[in-house]
Amino acid sequence: KASEDDIEQIQSLDQELNFEVYISLSCQTCPQVVQALNTMAATNSKISATMIDGALFQDEVEQRNILAVPAVYLNGE
Repeated sequence: KASEDDIEQIQSLDQELNFEVYISLSCQTCPQVVQALNTMAATNSKISATMIDGALFQDEVEQRNILAVPAVYLNGE
């Protein structure tokens, strides 16, 4: 659960932020990362978060040379 201070900081962000997070269903850390990014996206309309299951999108994983998850990209980088 996000604190009031965290929510205020998220709401104060004034730039477009597009997060992509590559996950694996067996990853133990991935749910927390996805939940944090989804909280940010739900709190600020300038933030978007997309979860991508690496097992379903192997071409993207290979193209981006992802070797471990969670792998988070911000605005394509």
